[in-house]
Amino acid sequence: MMSNSAIDPFWKAKVASEVNRNPHVKDIIEEKCSRCHTPMANVEVNFTGEPVTLLDDGFLNPDNPHYDAAMNGVSCSLCHQIENTPKLGTVEGFSGGFEIAENFGTDRNIYGPYSDPLVNPMINNVNFTPVHSAHMNESKLCATCHNLDTPVLHPNGEAAGIYFPEQAPYTEWEYSDFNGTQECQSCHMPVADGSVIISTRPQNGSLSPRSPFRQHQFIGANTYMLNIIKNNKVKLGAIADDTSFDQTIQNSRELLKAAAHTEIIRPGFADGKLSFSIKITNHSGHKFPTSIPTRRTWLHVTIQDAKNTTLFESGALAEDGRKIIGVDDKTIGTYEPHHKKIVEPSQVQVYEGIMADTEDHLTYTLLHAAKFLKDNRILPKGMDKTDINLPDNIKTYGAAANDTDFIGGSDTVDYEVALPPSTSYTITVTLMYQTLSYGFAQDLYQDDELPEVALMKSMDEKTDLHSEKVSSDQKVVNILP
Repeated sequence: MMSNSAIDPFWKAKVASEVNRNPHVKDIIEEKCSRCHTPMANVEVNFTGEPVTLLDDGFLNPDNPHYDAAMNGVSCSLCHQIENTPKLGTVEGFSGGFEIAENFGTDRNIYGPYSDPLVNPMINNVNFTPVHSAHMNESKLCATCHNLDTPVLHPNGEAAGIYFPEQAPYTEWEYSDFNGTQECQSCHMPVADGSVIISTRPQNGSLSPRSPFRQHQFIGANTYMLNIIKNNKVKLGAIADDTSFDQTIQNSRELLKAAAHTEIIRPGFADGKLSFSIKITNHSGHKFPTSIPTRRTWLHVTIQDAKNTTLFESGALAEDGRKIIGVDDKTIGTYEPHHKKIVEPSQVQVYEGIMADTEDHLTYTLLHAAKFLKDNRILPKGMDKTDINLPDNIKTYGAAANDTDFIGGSDTVDYEVALPPSTSYTITVTLMYQTLSYGFAQDLYQDDELPEVALMKSMDEKTDLHSEKVSSDQKVVNILP
């Protein structure tokens, strides 16, 4: 996803849609979005003083002189040139506030995690001087693009003078138990087994293996978009082969499954009602799910009798694989609240961020988002939602804020369901994950007169991978005669 950040069709569609809805701030949108998705092109034009543009004749146009730099996405040399400035890892350094020195020739430093690098091969071949810097192994390097604040516009288009935390996984990590024990790189750049010779030059065998070596996989949970890009490589301009895409999808799926655990606890039957609780544990170093609030995770729960007849189902997907039954078929402009207890099939526990504009109306337009109506994404271990020092951008919003079972590291949901008699009941729960929620997608597709949106809509309709199974559990409750 890093190397394909400039060709991501959802990102391009969202940029086009935001510009279409807020044309008077086109320059601000394209500057903000290009900084982290086409960073080399953005840096280059900032050096030369040229305007930053994405759409029309901008970076995404093959005739633009910065097109090639843009298409490299988040490149190796971009991240490895980020300076270790005092603002890195601070609010000033967020939202693409990284700095790259305007140097030329061998005065250009390129930073790595190893001490005493052999400098001559890079100096002679690419005019970079390799320099050791510890910040390459620190979370603050990732924070510069993965904590993003966006300016807020009133519904009438006027600037509100405030910012909205479009994503804040770094700050979530800061207030978790992972801060001080594991960096972002620990999970998203897993360490290779053994030692690795990290260069092919010189070829005389003089280089010693380095350890630890972090694999540059940059895996996340976005199997959905990886699958779309793989299936539309020629149209989008992706250069990786199918084997590479398949391996990255599998690695991402494994990371996703390791991120959370689901368990059925305290099952029992009394007075014609089956009661049980489901505990969801977050093993990641940030909220689950985190990042842009297009993402959601939810509980799919079924109860079957002794004849395998389904008596209760909450959180099932519709046939198209996009819509959650009982959630996405409600009136437009509403959302599923956080539940402490579920008694009806129409109630579904969905963990997500729901945005509101300055007039408290639900919105999917990022530049209209001013606050969260709901943010019950499962907190990382160690985060205390009652901490008065907790920054606003990572607080819990909505009913989960007052749910005593919604705590750092986990949430527990109670179920109590009236059922017809049976000699046994089988409870099955699956924690599901979706990169692009149904409501977010349908709102975007209102702009399908735009070619970027039309392309994304077409690809979305053709893909067969809209969600992932994260974790499952099953319990059988036998009823004594």
